[in-house]
Amino acid sequence: MERSRKTLMMALSRTQKEWARHMRECALEVGIPDSYRTVIMYLSRHPGANQKMLAEFSNKTTAAINQTVKEMLADEYIRKETDESDQRYTKLFLTEKGNEKDCLLRKRLRQSDNKITAVIGTEREQELIELLDSLFTVIREELSC
Repeated sequence: MERSRKTLMMALSRTQKEWARHMRECALEVGIPDSYRTVIMYLSRHPGANQKMLAEFSNKTTAAINQTVKEMLADEYIRKETDESDQRYTKLFLTEKGNEKDCLLRKRLRQSDNKITAVIGTEREQELIELLDSLFTVIREELSC
């Protein structure tokens, strides 16, 4: 029986899954529950985001994000403020605890990134980034259903 040919997208999918597994492990290593990881990383770059934005970014249901936010509020990783321009909405921000955990996780992931760069080299890394950016554009603009 002939083995099927490995495709580019299969290789990307396999790599993405392994990186996601690695990020989960790193988050746990620095004391961040996996369900909190995406929220912490998103809010560190988008302070004041709302739950709808978090759901869209994380590809999770609004109900799942609502539950995670409720838990994170209770565990004091995040805080919420009412939107001054529209009282119906709340904005979410990392607390000091959330910021500390974010810094620890980003430091740990930077170490991983540096190790990868050391293996493939900075020139090949830049080429790969450019290739992946091109693939992203093709998938988004030319393959959308």
